[in-house]
Amino acid sequence: MRRRAMRSDDDTPRRSTVRQRPVRSLRRFGVAAAMLCLVSLVGGMLAPASAGADLTKAPDPRAKVENRLETAFAKDGRQDFWIRFAERADTSEARRIDDWAKRGAYVHDELRKVATESQRRVRQRLDADDVTYEAFWVSNAILVRDGSQALALRMAAMSEVGSVRQPREYRPVEPVESRPAAKQPRAAEWGVSRIHAPEVWSTYGATGEGITVANIDTGVQYDHPALATHYRGYTGPGQVDHDYNWLDTGTTSPDAPADGNGHGTHTMGTMVGDDGAGNQVGVAPGATWIAANGCCASDQTLIDSGQWMLAPTDLQGANADPAKRPNVVNNSWGTSTPTNDPFMEDVLLAWGDSGIFGVFSNGNNGEQGCASSGSPGSRVATYAVGATDSADRIAPFSSRGAGQDGEVKPNISAPGAGVRSAWPGGTYQQISGTSMAAPHVAGAVALLWSAVPGLVGDVEGTRALLDETAVDTSDLTCGGTADDNNVYGEGRLDVLALVELGKLGGTLTGRVTDAAGAPIVGATVTASGPSQRTATTDVEGGYGFPALAGSYEVRVTAYGHEPHDATGVVVTTGESARHDVTLQPTERVDVAGVVGDGSGHGWPLYAKVTATDADGHKVSAYSDPVTGRYRLAVLPDTEYTVRVVAQDPGYTEASETVDVASGDVAKDVDLAVDALACTALGYRAERSGTTQAFDATTVPAGWRVANTDPVQQPGWAYTPGWQFTNPGDRPNDTGGTGNAAIVDSDHTGARHVQDTTLTTPAMDLSDVTRPVVRFASDLEPAVNSTATVDVSVDGGTTWTTVWRRAGFPGLRGPASPVVGLPTAAHQADVRVRFRYVGSWSKWWQLDDVFVGQHDCSPVAGGLVTGLVTATGGEGLVGATVTADADPQARATTVATPDDPALGDGLYRLFSAATGEQAFTAAMAGYASTSVTVTVAADAVTSANVELPATGG
Repeated sequence: MRRRAMRSDDDTPRRSTVRQRPVRSLRRFGVAAAMLCLVSLVGGMLAPASAGADLTKAPDPRAKVENRLETAFAKDGRQDFWIRFAERADTSEARRIDDWAKRGAYVHDELRKVATESQRRVRQRLDADDVTYEAFWVSNAILVRDGSQALALRMAAMSEVGSVRQPREYRPVEPVESRPAAKQPRAAEWGVSRIHAPEVWSTYGATGEGITVANIDTGVQYDHPALATHYRGYTGPGQVDHDYNWLDTGTTSPDAPADGNGHGTHTMGTMVGDDGAGNQVGVAPGATWIAANGCCASDQTLIDSGQWMLAPTDLQGANADPAKRPNVVNNSWGTSTPTNDPFMEDVLLAWGDSGIFGVFSNGNNGEQGCASSGSPGSRVATYAVGATDSADRIAPFSSRGAGQDGEVKPNISAPGAGVRSAWPGGTYQQISGTSMAAPHVAGAVALLWSAVPGLVGDVEGTRALLDETAVDTSDLTCGGTADDNNVYGEGRLDVLALVELGKLGGTLTGRVTDAAGAPIVGATVTASGPSQRTATTDVEGGYGFPALAGSYEVRVTAYGHEPHDATGVVVTTGESARHDVTLQPTERVDVAGVVGDGSGHGWPLYAKVTATDADGHKVSAYSDPVTGRYRLAVLPDTEYTVRVVAQDPGYTEASETVDVASGDVAKDVDLAVDALACTALGYRAERSGTTQAFDATTVPAGWRVANTDPVQQPGWAYTPGWQFTNPGDRPNDTGGTGNAAIVDSDHTGARHVQDTTLTTPAMDLSDVTRPVVRFASDLEPAVNSTATVDVSVDGGTTWTTVWRRAGFPGLRGPASPVVGLPTAAHQADVRVRFRYVGSWSKWWQLDDVFVGQHDCSPVAGGLVTGLVTATGGEGLVGATVTADADPQARATTVATPDDPALGDGLYRLFSAATGEQAFTAAMAGYASTSVTVTVAADAVTSANVELPATGG
């Protein structure tokens, strides 16, 4: 829907006067403030090191925009893009709700509430700018259609926005083999029989009754003989109701399920297919099905489908009803190449909290070897399935692990080679792929939940039962153990053993949180009783495992918390017992102090301080940007490595060991500026030496070009090596002006290998104590290119590489690297060379090469820092703060999502002028406001500014 609104900006400055005492010394003040910096320009300096300097960790708007979206904008100025919001709804409390309808409603309502509030301002601005977009509550994201780069940056500048990303492309996990199959009855298919589904039907009378399965796929032929009566919309012969049972994400079949591909019909057939005449192709023929054809026109259709699964709607997309969500969703889709991309992970977590069991195929990239799983199957949060053949061997195409963070993948294996199932036209097709394996597991879950209704919605417990009952199959080719490896996962699916264990005992699940209610990840839960079980909590603090019926003692331990012990935790046959735990923190002591500048100014610094013990446990805090004070609450009697990383730009980090005994420890830290970069606020680079600007179209006097081309082909245009006549007619993108030196491999063509060096004359650096080479550069990357800077101190006999870029991402200009040459200090015969090796692999352009002394010196002045907010206190990101007396002294406010003690809208700038100084804050849609503060040398002065909205 296109939306329109009028906009009016009032930029009339409003002036007020604020006088605040500066923080003059690093050690003297403890006044707390919430302030941060991004960019500052120092006026009146020959080489302002702080010009354009970014705050080291604070995300400026461009940093939120995905690189490949920036690349797409460079090719075409208008793109579709996703705006993803930082806030995420916590729906984990839904796991405590037993009622299916109420549990789904809780998840739905929480997601909508958070999305509505966090998207409010962005949607208002998009409406005002007449932008076409679609908003999603399930993923808290907005898809903008045909937006500009400027719009993307404006959206990224808003504090509630977490990232701006290019749309992704996903595919059905394409079959590796597909051929027509016999239509005549064949009784239970081999895969259905191999996992022992018929024994579950006959022994326990469970065929999936009462369970609804779904797929996000290419659609389903709803009137296929093997599927028609299993459709939830089937109400009798010739009668169907498609509301709440079908989502068409495009315009292919808006009124009824259909499948123009076949993939979705096939996977649905493997879950529930049975024509009543002997064609038993499905694992759970008593279950009903619904479907969405979200795979895979775009990531938008997948997210749309994921949202619909949580709260199905009528055919008009209205009247959402979470109570009608399916119990199990099969997902035979993913990336076509190995990756751990986190796409839709928030949707999958919401499914789990609502009680939906999601199943994923692990991918068909097995012939690429280990670590070949595709996303989302490769993610820790998903339950992914590998494929076996009729001899119970892993299929060659079945993707191997490990997955994300070394997670064993697949989780389990099931029949996936030569699987016969339903196909459009009322026919049958034999297909191979992990797409065929996944619905075997989805059908198995439907059988289990039908046989043991007390397990419905128990996702953690069901995963544990699947793992426990899988047939161990050893293959250590890609790592793991005999009973849990990166080829078969936990083993081969056995649904009879799954149901038997589910009926014999139950499951014990729960959630472990801290005193504030936050999930504790990695806690160990041990249950002792009729059986012994141990589990580790997941990213939401959840755990689950199967257990024999009876009474258990449960112990929960986690780093930094007191152990929890409970007795009398009862597991009942066929039920899911729940035991939630809140752990209390152990006694802590403080490591505290002040972080300051150690290179001349001595003012407080904003920094992240992290203490890490020998086991890798970390505790982090941020220092106060005004006082530099920090405090870490750590465990006593522990040795820590304390690492300090400045959030102010241009400082080196510090790390040292701190032995904490039984009491508090005082630890002050001074950080030195990064002298080479010299981007710290209040410092400037001072250089003396020689510069070559390459203004002529020939090799400069004393410089030398040497070329090696082992693959020169006759008959091809060829301009070898470093050139000064710009044979490819490239603009000077180095940041320099006029002519430049260039090695243009792209212009040379495919039949040549460039191996060329550009070497300076001999230089006497006997009196130089801190030599550097600085050069303006535009290195366009290619997979087969390498650029290096080398130095020689013995007349070119031997060379040492001091700078290297190979392949991507290169270093696109304008860029001005400063590279130290410590071995050249006090040397009388120094040469620097620039070497490029590549074949038809873009170019490297150089200008303004400087070699000589480099110092980074403090400049007299002080820092001003503060918070820019709208009336009412909301932090404004992207506002500018400028010194009235010196427009070059300018900063841009930023978001601070990683520091819980700091609000958004923070700035930090250097002012060379001291005493009473006026500063003006401005932002589109707000009235500009000025404040006057007293700036003191070598000190931090705080000044908050409030901007009233103008209604624009």
